[in-house]
Amino acid sequence: MNEHQNSSTLGRRVRTGAITWVAVLVVLRILVLQPERCGDVSEDEVRASATAAVEWLVVNQLPDGRWLYRYDAVADEDLGGYNNSRHSGVTYSLYSAALAGIPGALESADEGAKWLVDRLVEAGGGLAMADPGAATVPIGGSALGALALSERRLLAGDDRYDEELRALGRFLQSQIETNGAVAERWNAVTDRPVAGVYSPFFTGEAYFALSRLERLFPGEGWGESADLIGHYLATARDEVEDWFPAVSDHWAAYGLAETTEWRPLTDDEIAYAETLGGIFGPQIRYASQRTESWFTHRTRGRQTLGAGLGTLGEGTTGLWTVATREERAARLTEPAAERSHCVAGLLVERQIDATEAGGFDDPSRAFGAWFQFGVTQMDDQQHPLSALLRTLPILEGTT
Repeated sequence: MNEHQNSSTLGRRVRTGAITWVAVLVVLRILVLQPERCGDVSEDEVRASATAAVEWLVVNQLPDGRWLYRYDAVADEDLGGYNNSRHSGVTYSLYSAALAGIPGALESADEGAKWLVDRLVEAGGGLAMADPGAATVPIGGSALGALALSERRLLAGDDRYDEELRALGRFLQSQIETNGAVAERWNAVTDRPVAGVYSPFFTGEAYFALSRLERLFPGEGWGESADLIGHYLATARDEVEDWFPAVSDHWAAYGLAETTEWRPLTDDEIAYAETLGGIFGPQIRYASQRTESWFTHRTRGRQTLGAGLGTLGEGTTGLWTVATREERAARLTEPAAERSHCVAGLLVERQIDATEAGGFDDPSRAFGAWFQFGVTQMDDQQHPLSALLRTLPILEGTT
C-alpha cells in the first residue's frame, strides 16, 4: 500500500470515528442527558398550591371522618377501597397544614383523628390502629397515627391524646428487633410481630414517630428506641433486608430531621443523610424530565404519581432541615434547597387548577388534585401537601 492509500485509509478512519462519537453524543443528549423542567415558583404560589390540596381533602371528606380514597375523574367514579396508613398520613399532613395557618385543615384533621382513635386496639403492650377482626396488622397506620396525634399536640398544645400517643409508642417499641429492624406486621392472634417480614417504609415511619415522642416526652425511653432504629437504617437496613436499589426513604429523612430537635446526629447518620441525598437527587432530575410529550413518554415513561413526586420533596426538605442544623451536613444545604424547589415547581405545575377543573364532570373532585391517567388517590394529595408545606421555610429562608 502506497503513502497516498495509507493517508486515505487513515482519513476515513478518523472521519468514521468522529461521526461515531458525534452520533454517541447525540444519542446521549437525546436519550440520557435530557434537560430538567423544574419551573420556578414563589412562596405565594407554593402556599396557594398547598391550600388547594387542603381544599380537595376538605371537600372530599366523608361524614365518618374518612376521605375519598381513589377516584377516576374520567369516569366520574369513586373506585372505593381504603387504607389505614394513608388515613393516618393524611391526618398528619392536615395538622401540618393547620400549623402553617391554612384554613379548613384543622377541622378536617380533627375529624380524621376521631376515626383514627376509634380504630385503636390493644396490641403489644400498647395500642395499634387495626381493621376489625384482622389477623395481622400493618404497623404503618400506627406509626403515622402517632405522628398525626403528635402534630396536633404541637399545634394545640393540649394533652388530649397523650395516653394514645404513649400507647402507640409502646406498640411500636414491641415491633423492634434487637438489631433495630422493625417488623412490618403484628399478629393479632399471638400478639407478636410477624417475623422476617419488613416494609421499605414502615421502619422509617417508626423511627420518625419514636423520635417525635422523645421530643414530646423526653426521658421516657423513646429516644433509645429511635436511636436503635436510626443506627440500623444508617448502617445495615438495605443490606440486611436485601433492598436493591437502596430504599428512597423520605420517612428516614423526616426521622433524621426530628432527631436534630433533641440531639446531634452521629457520623453514621450524617453519612446516611448524604446517601439519601444521592438517591433523591437523580430521582428528582428524572421525574422533572417526564413531561406529557410523546417523546418523553417513550424515553422516560409515564409521569410520576403525585404521591411519588411528593415523597421526593419530603425527603429533600428533611435533608435541608438536617443541613441547616448540623454543621457537618452543611454541604447538603444548597442542593437540598434546589431539589426541594424543583419538586415544588413540578407540583404546582401539575396540580389541577380551577380552570382545568372546570373541564371535569365533577370539578370539586378535580380542583387541587394530582392525577395520573385520570385517577387520583388520597395520598396523591397527602405527600405533595407535605412537600409543599416543608418547602415554605426554604423559600422563606428560615428553619
